[in-house]
Amino acid sequence: MVWIRIFRTRKEAEWAKKIVESGGFYAWITEDKLFGIPIQRFGVLGRFRLEIDRSDFEKVAKFLAKKLKNK
Repeated sequence: MVWIRIFRTRKEAEWAKKIVESGGFYAWITEDKLFGIPIQRFGVLGRFRLEIDRSDFEKVAKFLAKKLKNK
């Protein structure tokens, strides 16, 4: 697995996940925790990582670059 971006909110991470998955790739979100507790409870801003399989990294990068270029 490799993470491709860190987001401040789960909502932003879910939005990005949908974009990656629209290209036919599997993606998932992990949340930074300390001893299993979300870090927000300790006064630290939340961090949600969008992750993909390492073997898909180059394909996902090309897919996202093409989407950005078309905007």
